[in-house]
Amino acid sequence: MLLIYQIKVGLCLIAFYLLWKLLLSRETFHRFNRIALLTVMALALVLPWIKLTVDAPAAIADNMIVLEDIFITPDSAAQVQQAATSWAPMNIATVVYYLGMATVLLWFLHGRWNLHRMMKKGHKETLPSGNTLHVLPGDIAPFSYFNHVVINEQDYHDNPREILTHEEAHIRLHHSLDVVFAGLVTIFQWWNPAAWLICRELKQVHEYEADKAVLNQGIDARQYQLLLIRKSVGNQLFTMANNLNYQSLKKRIRMMTMNKSSRWNRLRALAVVPVIALALLAFANQKTETAKLVVVADQQAEVSQDVYKSVEQMPQFPGGEAALMKYLMQNIQYPVNAAKNDIEGRVIVQFVIEKDGQIGEVKVVRSVDPELDAEAVRVVKALPKFTPGRQDGKAVAVWYTLPVMFKLQSKSQPQVPQPELPQQ
Repeated sequence: MLLIYQIKVGLCLIAFYLLWKLLLSRETFHRFNRIALLTVMALALVLPWIKLTVDAPAAIADNMIVLEDIFITPDSAAQVQQAATSWAPMNIATVVYYLGMATVLLWFLHGRWNLHRMMKKGHKETLPSGNTLHVLPGDIAPFSYFNHVVINEQDYHDNPREILTHEEAHIRLHHSLDVVFAGLVTIFQWWNPAAWLICRELKQVHEYEADKAVLNQGIDARQYQLLLIRKSVGNQLFTMANNLNYQSLKKRIRMMTMNKSSRWNRLRALAVVPVIALALLAFANQKTETAKLVVVADQQAEVSQDVYKSVEQMPQFPGGEAALMKYLMQNIQYPVNAAKNDIEGRVIVQFVIEKDGQIGEVKVVRSVDPELDAEAVRVVKALPKFTPGRQDGKAVAVWYTLPVMFKLQSKSQPQVPQPELPQQ
């Protein structure tokens, strides 16, 4: 479930990043762009949790459960059991994901620890704004982190006004909160380039906002741009902080010289609406309406109930897939007459697993032969109670599809029927 959620979040982030890069990244309304980037990150995390239910008719083409063909010979039961207990690709992917997330988290915490360790060095004083100023020796690039400003001694004596105005703008605009939130998203989505790119774009917008605040204080634009160029070489960068020497200096200078964007250009952000709609439809649960025919005192009445195609937690056979395979292999018998007449083929049976885990309606949706059909239905009806499927924390009825392959090894020897396991 976690990996599926991760993929959904990742797809949303990719779509939102491409949309923002295409339509809004060159505009000068920086506060709006900042809010837009934060919003799309939040939307990407939330949208996969929004569960819409779309009514749709049952159809064989829309299998209720994705199936994987598994070839089984009469002596392969032990191999199936061994394979079920070994590490599946999904388990390996889960381990890799958690290892990657742990690595990025440690890198994130290490960067934060380095910031706090650095801020303890050098001279400390309180600025008129109430923020704390740390003046350090050495060639340290100015940066801010929450209500702390770090600056080296040379910058403190040569260019205090421009640098402090820039860094205090970061603090006043609460950019550090954005950085922490974006950092958490990149930890969660460490494998997704779009997450890192959005984080980088957000930091770029932070610099645009802080630059604008400096120029609004009456500081000469040309003098300030020369300062940025002079300070752009040879200084350290701290990704956990808001840094004066952000690497995209050329973009910053160009943004300062651009004409102000039209307010109407903000309407481009509405392009995200159809993307959200498509995401909701893609993540929606499809529900089918099925009818049961009940005969009472020679009167017929149609009773309907909601049966889902797919749910958040699919039904589970007791003991898992290996146990289901073993049960089918032990209980399906090749009909004698069908074997004598060289009849073989794939029977597809659909059945409902009710809210209590019992087998409900059973029907053959792909027939081969009456005897083969009947044998498949017989075994399905005899299946033990499942762990029921769940949607929004509640047990629900779910369609389940089971193909059974009847295949003859030779004209005189029927092969054990080949049930095909569902893949979660």
